[in-house]
Amino acid sequence: MPKVASSAKSEGGRKKKDANAPKRNLSAYFIFCADERAKVKASNPDLSLGDTAKELGRRWAAVDAATKSKYEKLAAKDKERYAKDKAAYEGGR
Repeated sequence: MPKVASSAKSEGGRKKKDANAPKRNLSAYFIFCADERAKVKASNPDLSLGDTAKELGRRWAAVDAATKSKYEKLAAKDKERYAKDKAAYEGGR
């Protein structure tokens, strides 16, 4: 008996993202990770990608409130940037 390919997977799929669309805003955690990832890799060059992410999570949990506040302010600025870019993008469509 021959196998029948599932038409649901082959037809549908995700809608292609517009290459001109603005990039999403980054959260405070992702901005922190961007800053800390090089330090983690320098001190632990043998860590896998998953272990690096776990270490970044541990560091984020251990960060003091003042440092988190700094990253939250950066995230808020990036959110404003995204809202402005998205409005300009949707207005020009």
